[in-house]
Amino acid sequence: MPDEGDNIPKVIITQRSKGAVGLQLLEGYADRAGGDAPKPTRPDTSFIEEIRLLAGNEQLIALHNRKDELSDSIKSWKSLAQRIESRMPNWLTLKRLLHHANGLHDAELFQAQFHTIEEQRQLLDDPDPVTPLVSNIAQLLRKELNQVKAQLEQEWSNGDSALDNDPNWAKLEPEQKYELRSKQHLIEAAKPEILVQDTQAILQSIDKFNLTSLRDRIAALPSRFAKIRQEAAKLCEPEAQFIEVPSRTLKDDTDIKAWLAEVTELLSQAIKHGPVVVK
Repeated sequence: MPDEGDNIPKVIITQRSKGAVGLQLLEGYADRAGGDAPKPTRPDTSFIEEIRLLAGNEQLIALHNRKDELSDSIKSWKSLAQRIESRMPNWLTLKRLLHHANGLHDAELFQAQFHTIEEQRQLLDDPDPVTPLVSNIAQLLRKELNQVKAQLEQEWSNGDSALDNDPNWAKLEPEQKYELRSKQHLIEAAKPEILVQDTQAILQSIDKFNLTSLRDRIAALPSRFAKIRQEAAKLCEPEAQFIEVPSRTLKDDTDIKAWLAEVTELLSQAIKHGPVVVK
């Protein structure tokens, strides 16, 4: 079906009342055919302004004399607009990926390529320079997310094992266990879902849980599982004391013996006042 723009030269020449509308539509085509980087520069439409400034028969004569130029401009601008519209979504995807890749190894190289495309307005270049860059950055993020996912699964598994081996945890009812895990956001429904099967899945995952927040959550897992064990001990041993063993840098056997003596004295004094849970 012919586009409205195909008839613009004929309309603005034969129907004077629609001339202004036709010229305005021409400007609209030019707006879509270029713009801010990385798009091509907007086409020069000074000749349209020259025609608009004319009146009456002078404008009609100018339109008639330049009808071929108008038709060629429309065809060219329509083609450019269609190509821009087809490639811009990928460009926007590239910007999102680069934002999340900031700070990763090779990210600076990809950032430089991005700026080159932008500064040199290469969006419509052939071959397309954006698609392979999207693929490369997506693969970089996929690798990073897979590593983070593996760390998450390992720490989660370690925490589950610690609970399974905890005698107090074994005494609790399922409802109590669920409540304690839920308070620490350690139920399966709260575990971050990390999907990496394609670019959109990567973006979906990383938009919801960026790499920094994921790493922070992983780092916090041991203490959150430890908190659950402490709460379980409180339920089973209300009088229990929670004693934190002092940390030390041990360089030799003498340091070890001194540290053990200190811990032994600390626990010996504490246990006189009731059950002890070592933190």
